[in-house]
Amino acid sequence: MKVTLDLHGRCGECLLFGAIQGLEDGLVLVDPQGIVFHVNRRAEDLLGMSAPRAMGTKLRGCLKLPALLRFWDSTLRHPEAASAELSLAAGVRLRATVSLCKSMGGETIGRALLLRDITREKRIQLELPVAVAQRLVEMTGVEEETGEPAALTGRERQILALLSGGLTNAGIAAKLHVSANTVASHLKNLYPKIGVHRRSQAVAYALSRGIRPSGSR
Repeated sequence: MKVTLDLHGRCGECLLFGAIQGLEDGLVLVDPQGIVFHVNRRAEDLLGMSAPRAMGTKLRGCLKLPALLRFWDSTLRHPEAASAELSLAAGVRLRATVSLCKSMGGETIGRALLLRDITREKRIQLELPVAVAQRLVEMTGVEEETGEPAALTGRERQILALLSGGLTNAGIAAKLHVSANTVASHLKNLYPKIGVHRRSQAVAYALSRGIRPSGSR
């Protein structure tokens, strides 16, 4: 049954709605029963859903991403806001947040699903420390250490070399024709072997020992 709701009359009471109108985030609003009554264009793009079709239906039935559906279901058990980072296809990362929508009088009038694309943010967090480590090694002029105390496998050394070239896990995976999860697993295993805890430290280790991608100097 199609449900028609007065978006402006009802949602205008919610301070959250007014605060995020100018943001480039995806927004889905539902009533206390989980019925969708607002989907902005960004949410349509991120979720691959049609606003006209979603309006008046249960949001749960519109969520195609299993991880997002599980997150949405889990928030039903929480009285207040909840947040999670999720992966979409093609390496897209989302931060999903669910909050209660309350009127000025404190009455719960619905829930808001806010979606932010944090792909670039996560990539910068990943790549910047690597770039810093590379630059520090260049600036300090550290001489390459002889020998390799760590007992790395051939694959681990290969991954470490690509890592020192500034590639992300996805980039390394593409080069080696494996999954990004496989690369992450190798990195998890090799970090203790070389006595480091972070990506930037692994890069510094590799560069100081001349472990670089093939063809680089």
